[in-house]
Amino acid sequence: MKAAKVSDIKKDLKNKTQPELLDLCLHLAKFKKENKELLTYLLYEVDDEASFIQSIKEEVDEQFSRNQYE
Repeated sequence: MKAAKVSDIKKDLKNKTQPELLDLCLHLAKFKKENKELLTYLLYEVDDEASFIQSIKEEVDEQFSRNQYE
C-alpha cells in the first residue's frame, strides 16, 4: 500500500469532526507503541523539552547499567 502525501492527509483531516479525529488518534495509539509514545510526547512533554531530554538520558543510562551486568 502506498502512503498518501502529507498534504492530502492534512486536507482530509480538516474535514473530520472532533470525535472522528479523536477516534483516529486513539486508533493510531493502539496500533503501534511508537505512535503512542509520540502522542504522549506531543500531549504531555513538548512544552518542557529540557525535562524530556533529561528523562531520556536517565532512561538510557539505566538501560546501559542494566546491560552491563548481564
